[in-house]
Amino acid sequence: MAVEAVGDYNPKELEEKILRYWRQEKVMEESLKPRGGKRFSFLEGPPTANAPPALHHVEMRTFKDVVNRFQYMQGKSVPRKAGWDCHGLPVEVQVEKELQLKNKKDILDYGLDKFIEKCRTSVFSHIKEWDSLTDRMAYWVDLKDPYITMDNNYIESIWWSLKKLFDEGLLYEGYRVVPLCTRCGTPLSSHEVAQGYKTVKEDTIIVSFPVKDKEFSILAWTTTPWTLLSNVALAVKKGVKYAKILYQGEKYVLAKELAVKRFPDADILEEMDGADLVGMEYVPLFNHFIGKLDKPCWKIISGDFVTTEDGTGVVHIAPAFGEDDYNVGVENNLPMVNPIDLDGKFTKEVPELAGIFAKDADPKIIALLEERGSVVAKYPYEHEYPYCWRCKTPLLYYSMKSWFIKVSDHVNDLMNQNKKITWYPATIGEGRFGNWLENARDWSLSRNRFWGTPLPIWECECGQKKAIGSRKELIENSKGKTAEDIDLHRPYVDEVVLRCSCGKDMKRAEYVIDCWYDSGAAPFAQYHYPFENQKLFNESFPYDYISEATDQTRGWFYTLLVESTLLFGKPAYTSCVVGGLLLDDNGEKMSKSNKNIIDPWSLFETVGADAVRLQMCSTAPWNTKRFGTESMKESVLPVLRTLWNCYSFTVRYMILDGFDPIKHGIKDCTLSVEDMWILSAADATVEKAKKAYDIHDYHHVVSIVSNYIVEDLSRWYIKLIRDRLWLEDNDGKINPSKKAAYMTLANVFERICTILAPIAPFISDEIYLNLLKKDVKSIHLSLWPKETKVDERLNTGMNIVRAIFEAGSNCRQEANIKLRYPIAKVQISGDANVCAAVSDLEEIIAKQLNAKRVEYVNEIPGISYTAVPDYRIIGPKYGKTANQVANAIKENPEKAKRIKDTGLSAEINGLEITSDMISEIRLVVEKDHAASGFTVDSSAGVVLIDTKRTKELVDESLARDIIRHIQEERKRKNLEELQLITVELSKTSEVESMMHTYAETIKKEVRASEITLLQGLKAGKNLTFEGKDIQYQVIV
Repeated sequence: MAVEAVGDYNPKELEEKILRYWRQEKVMEESLKPRGGKRFSFLEGPPTANAPPALHHVEMRTFKDVVNRFQYMQGKSVPRKAGWDCHGLPVEVQVEKELQLKNKKDILDYGLDKFIEKCRTSVFSHIKEWDSLTDRMAYWVDLKDPYITMDNNYIESIWWSLKKLFDEGLLYEGYRVVPLCTRCGTPLSSHEVAQGYKTVKEDTIIVSFPVKDKEFSILAWTTTPWTLLSNVALAVKKGVKYAKILYQGEKYVLAKELAVKRFPDADILEEMDGADLVGMEYVPLFNHFIGKLDKPCWKIISGDFVTTEDGTGVVHIAPAFGEDDYNVGVENNLPMVNPIDLDGKFTKEVPELAGIFAKDADPKIIALLEERGSVVAKYPYEHEYPYCWRCKTPLLYYSMKSWFIKVSDHVNDLMNQNKKITWYPATIGEGRFGNWLENARDWSLSRNRFWGTPLPIWECECGQKKAIGSRKELIENSKGKTAEDIDLHRPYVDEVVLRCSCGKDMKRAEYVIDCWYDSGAAPFAQYHYPFENQKLFNESFPYDYISEATDQTRGWFYTLLVESTLLFGKPAYTSCVVGGLLLDDNGEKMSKSNKNIIDPWSLFETVGADAVRLQMCSTAPWNTKRFGTESMKESVLPVLRTLWNCYSFTVRYMILDGFDPIKHGIKDCTLSVEDMWILSAADATVEKAKKAYDIHDYHHVVSIVSNYIVEDLSRWYIKLIRDRLWLEDNDGKINPSKKAAYMTLANVFERICTILAPIAPFISDEIYLNLLKKDVKSIHLSLWPKETKVDERLNTGMNIVRAIFEAGSNCRQEANIKLRYPIAKVQISGDANVCAAVSDLEEIIAKQLNAKRVEYVNEIPGISYTAVPDYRIIGPKYGKTANQVANAIKENPEKAKRIKDTGLSAEINGLEITSDMISEIRLVVEKDHAASGFTVDSSAGVVLIDTKRTKELVDESLARDIIRHIQEERKRKNLEELQLITVELSKTSEVESMMHTYAETIKKEVRASEITLLQGLKAGKNLTFEGKDIQYQVIV
């Protein structure tokens, strides 16, 4: 295979080319095959394809793909089954909008069977966009064999699990207060409710209830005036001090603490304990239900849930509309008053409000109470209120029958299983998710809807209930003939009637289940477990890895854990990476209202998928991230372009020499010290990257490899070897030093591509396929290096040399001596590591600093240090003796420098001095010494350059200046590297003198066949050297 030429970095063109290659060679399909190594099990969180994918989907898919690719490169088999979530309210709501249906009645009038078929079609209405995005961003999952939650086999597995819960007493029917969406006509689960809270500001009121046979009224505060029609009791707390106050001529009772806060001008007439109020009766605010209730009501009761944080310390109780209220009602045998229908509207039992939605009735109720003088105070209150997470309707807490999974009895089990999960970050598992588990409630499972997994419970009017766990069981128990291939959806399954032992018919309870149960069943239902694939399931479960956004702590992460704990006594997953929020370039949350949503396709077209993936991984997955073309231009695009330029540079020279690295081996090369260093640094980078990948620190991988590409490879190694690539070949054989450089570069790119492959799959494979491809047809099918050879001494030494170079360059800048002008010598003084680096790498120091000689000396004369104490640290720590400590630091600068350099503490004059007590160490150069050189103190010790200029140095400097200007002229003329030129120079005494020594050097460097000196040359360009103008001309 010959190395092919490459142009400028064009991500769109490059990535489309690689996509074509992957498809042609079926590379992705190859990666899905068992590898023979340990199995790494990944569970895909299923999206719904009834809307186009967005940028946040790209974010989470990037993290998933990174992990799967990395694990595959570790030699593991990594099955990657795609999944589609199909059921639930989101789909129904969308279809209702399309069909212009407003409620459940409209759906039934339209035809349930037709509606179900519309839902079935709708769930894949955007499947092409999802498939295209999956392909374009290189998210490798098996789309040809996905799990689909609406498939019969999937539903059958869910039925098996629900029957198991039913048989174990964990699935039960109960009458409880549940959050109800009146538009959708169904209750929601607590984890669904958690996703729909909004901050609202509403009028709240303090109302007075006259106490019977007393001269005072008791005050209660409510944020839901519509529930006052259903009030049957008032709750106070025993042990809390209550006060009777005189306010605007009326006597009221409320908690003393809140009386002072709410009515500061009122007179306190009497104090009492909450227990003194218990048992008193009061007059209700409305008379609609007086004489119609069969249980005692309108009395004051005791409640431990009463607080004095807000309101009046008195809670109005309406058992039909609150979980605490309901429980209190049961405990105190209170009646249930519910004048609200399932549409959320008042019934005819309250004629003046009939047909009005409960929340909308608040203003009218407040007005009615104000007319009667029952409102003592009214003020706006900002609080969180739950809304339907899909249709955005305000929820009502409503007492109704529903089916529940008994979660509350297993909180400890959930907490214990959570401890077996490694969370990234750990704070999610310990905090947000752990706290949610601690307060887990029974799961409201049933939904009064249509498109979903039907609840497999059949009921008889005799009271018997039967759970069905399979199609076979359904057919065997059905009264009539049921087809084996029956669609397990409504309305078809509703038509199946079972035989009851009492002889009557059993009909299915017409509920579907919470669609979150569907996705939570993915670990087993995707394999149609337990009906088949039991071995496959057991090999995968618990899954090694899942990853979704942070909002899934109360969604998928939760339902997975609940189901796996109750069904299998294990967590569903052992590690979870949580994705953070995406912000735009300005740090604003992306939203339609902000008009800052970024279309992922626009990014793929402009900056490419590699850049998008790299940017996603440049910040910790769980952190919020700024995202946009501007942020990518500043961060990841320069890295990709630098890598490409290094690759392009290498390819260009290999093609010039007809060199194919595949036909050679690095073991046959005699490596220079810089070759050995860049390979050692590459292996060190591989080791660090693997450790970072192992703990999902993708951002550290990006940082590590970016630094290696930009600093080690581009700014240093290529700089060191550039001259070697111009060495002439001997007798048709490539120059050994050049060959060593080429093979070193090839091995370096192999390491870089290995590290980058999981994150930036396109550019990694492009470089691999052009430079490195042998038996394996893609970098993504290769293995991570098993052996690395890191030379710590060499790595440390080269880091010191680079620090010496930086210090020497600063010296030159201060002395106004350009780097291309040679200097006589460099002197370096430092510790043992500096001494070793100078000894090992003297030639590199000399060449890079353009110095004739490099000397290591124990001490450079004429310099000293001053130590500056940090009074901000010393003052608070030592108080009155702070000056004594500061003086000890100032009087012992050498000791202070050692403390500062090492970061350790030591005694000075009997005082313990730490490095943070020293603000800085300043280098002082004696005046006479500064005249002959410039000194810089750096992490590599003290560096001194000799600034004295001799004629030989001046001649060489002039030659270097001429070479640089001619090379720039070659670039301007777009000349090929090997194209010969003729050069004309103005004939001056300085040029003539220099040419005696450097004529051949200049010809070789600039590829000139001839250099002519002309007296009074006027044409061409001008360069200025030490104040004198010199003309030159390049002739092609």
